Amino acid sequence: MKVLLQGYIGYQNFGDDLLFEIAIDKIKKIPNVEISISITDESLTPDYLKSYYSSLKIFRFEGKLPFLFFNNFDKIYYIGGGVFFDYKKEINNSTYLKSYVSNFIRYKIPKLLGTKFGGIGLGIGPYYHKKTMKLHRQILKSFSVLGVRDHNSYEIAKSMKIKNLYQSNDLSIGYDKLPLENANADSSEIIICPRSYHHKPEFEKHIDELIKLAGFLEENGYITHWIFLQHDSEELMFKLRGKFKITIWNPFKLSISSFIELFKNVHVVFSSRMHSLFIAGLVNTPFVAIELHPKLKYASELFYDNPEIIFPLDNLLKYKQALENLETKNFNKTKLIHDKNNLKQLNIKFFEWLKK
Repeated sequence: MKVLLQGYIGYQNFGDDLLFEIAIDKIKKIPNVEISISITDESLTPDYLKSYYSSLKIFRFEGKLPFLFFNNFDKIYYIGGGVFFDYKKEINNSTYLKSYVSNFIRYKIPKLLGTKFGGIGLGIGPYYHKKTMKLHRQILKSFSVLGVRDHNSYEIAKSMKIKNLYQSNDLSIGYDKLPLENANADSSEIIICPRSYHHKPEFEKHIDELIKLAGFLEENGYITHWIFLQHDSEELMFKLRGKFKITIWNPFKLSISSFIELFKNVHVVFSSRMHSLFIAGLVNTPFVAIELHPKLKYASELFYDNPEIIFPLDNLLKYKQALENLETKNFNKTKLIHDKNNLKQLNIKFFEWLKK
């Protein structure tokens, strides 16, 4: 059995590395399985992924995968993340036609020849142009089974008339290697976990407001810890170095579990990254979401009935109010438990699908 994993793999992004570890832990239980990934970005150094699975095969290419590359595998398994979207990137008719033909060769022909496609925990959208949506529909119609991570993605996939469609959630909510509970949760540390967002430059305002918030918090006896799930812009690092405590996810130096430990027993997390909200909630650390993307709202609603959500264009006062409001809020993980059960059932389906 030859399985090719697809997604945002090898980019030293904590959320996607977490998804990779979870997927690998399940797939490697299949007898005589051969697991591979493909890399088309020459700047990447994905060898660290072998620390999760030493027998991993890594195929490297320049720019694009060869035509009919998927023919070499029994299963193509998308392990999650926001893979299908366009963020207002319009394409002309010539590019659309070339991409349509390319998709037919890369997906339709392998499917006809016996390769099976599937994905779990995928984010679909947003879409601002019909051509991109049509191209992604063409790809997704090759899937034998598809699990999406939120209601919006489900509705988009449903409008594409995708068969064997399920709404579950991101694989990370089922992570089962969480640190042990610790009663000592009284901490003066506050985590700030942002990201630059080039898709909408105006949303960079949230980083400026977080820097102001950090200054306010430090003046009032808190310790701010800036945690990045991936390397961010050097411009932002320059603003922070020497002023605040900083940790950047580095899979060559940190394990998934040791990184998760950072989120445990802190006072609160302010974040514009979905996977940091999942991790904070799973280790029972209160959080405030900054809604760069609807997925931040969906993630928050797994843990709170009425989560504290800040819009990226809000000012410092909103951040202060959110911190104050959290004092009277408690977790309600009813929806989380429901989604974890759904995810568990879908994982069983996927495991059976992978074994066939």
